[in-house]
Amino acid sequence: MIMILKWIKIIPIAAIIFFTGCSNEGPKVQTEKHEEESHHEEEASTEAALTEEQIKLMGIESEKIGMQNISGYIKVNGEVVINPDQESKVGSIIPGRIKKIYVKEGSFVKAGQTLAVIENPQLIDIQVEYINAKNEYEYSKREYERQLKLNNDNIGSKKTLSELESKYKRSLADYKTLEEKLSSYKISKNRFDNIYEDTVANLQRYYTVTAPISGNVIERNVSVGQYVEPSADMFHIINTSTVFVDLNVFEKDMQYISAGQKVTLEVSVNPYQAYEGEIIFVNKVFDDVKRTVKVRVAINNRNEKLLPNMFVTAKIYVKQESVLAVPISAIENNGETSYIFVKTGEVREIESHDEHKEGEDHVVAEKEENGKHEHKNGIVFKKVIVNIGISDDRFTQIFPLDDLKVGDEVVTKGTFYLKSELKKSELGEHEH
Repeated sequence: MIMILKWIKIIPIAAIIFFTGCSNEGPKVQTEKHEEESHHEEEASTEAALTEEQIKLMGIESEKIGMQNISGYIKVNGEVVINPDQESKVGSIIPGRIKKIYVKEGSFVKAGQTLAVIENPQLIDIQVEYINAKNEYEYSKREYERQLKLNNDNIGSKKTLSELESKYKRSLADYKTLEEKLSSYKISKNRFDNIYEDTVANLQRYYTVTAPISGNVIERNVSVGQYVEPSADMFHIINTSTVFVDLNVFEKDMQYISAGQKVTLEVSVNPYQAYEGEIIFVNKVFDDVKRTVKVRVAINNRNEKLLPNMFVTAKIYVKQESVLAVPISAIENNGETSYIFVKTGEVREIESHDEHKEGEDHVVAEKEENGKHEHKNGIVFKKVIVNIGISDDRFTQIFPLDDLKVGDEVVTKGTFYLKSELKKSELGEHEH
């Protein structure tokens, strides 16, 4: 009985030791296998190997990279902005109550056209002050000239002349000050020439708000009867017959940019309409976040189809340069990343993926059961990330992140199939 109890105690302990040892060994094998697979997938994500038969079947073609004389363009993005000289926010220089408004939002106005009139009783007071100042000036001028003549004849008093001269100069200053104020209130001084002959005083009661520029009223912020202060913006007018476009040029392309260069624009809302302009300003401040420099372009926008805040694509035309370039068809894009496929001199053994006839299926199955696989040599194609420079209708300048040289072969046709091969590797569809 005692011996049986001892065996019962020993068996669980042995079992625990056995399973613990197994559990410690299992994860180690899995981890090594996972790391090996991850490493293989990492390599497969940038390289693909194809047999000569596959290359021919997929129609993959390549040609050597070389230096090209490109008189082309740099393609950049930008935004339409208002020409500050063609924009105006209009208000009144005096406070008052709006008597009448002559325009609506969307109305086209010409420079000098009346937008609204404002009533302010102070206008009457200013005009009366002007009339009195004018009379005082004319009277003091006559008295001063008369006394000056007497003094020249040694008849008048020098003290009286000095007093009259001082009075004359003060009246002149008051008169000119009020004359300027009338001009700022858009009141013509000529309306008072015959004021004493008229039976009714010809005094202006309203201040007119006029358009300083020609353009469209895009905002009207007032209504009839409203009291406005000089700080209020009553109307917002813009003229889009000429606009600016601010382009974002990357630092690597700044070597090609200068004022006066020709630029053409493409807008998504009207892809068949091309707009031409030239660079008028290259900013001297670098945007450290976007890694770009702002370049401003002046555009003739006679049809006014380019609207402020629109996004545009632009081509900045540059002079001829001998640069490392590849055919445009060789460039592939994934978001903002560009890349090419380079045909290397490396050969790698790969499993055959040839299709078999229906009658040969049992042979293939038998080989797989016996652990036998057919292998062939495949040519390695490498994915190389590049930055893009100037382009023309045939070639694009490249700045490869990996070492490339003149004479290396780049794939120009059939890149779709190479992308598919890389995608299969990422999804784990290849047999290992």
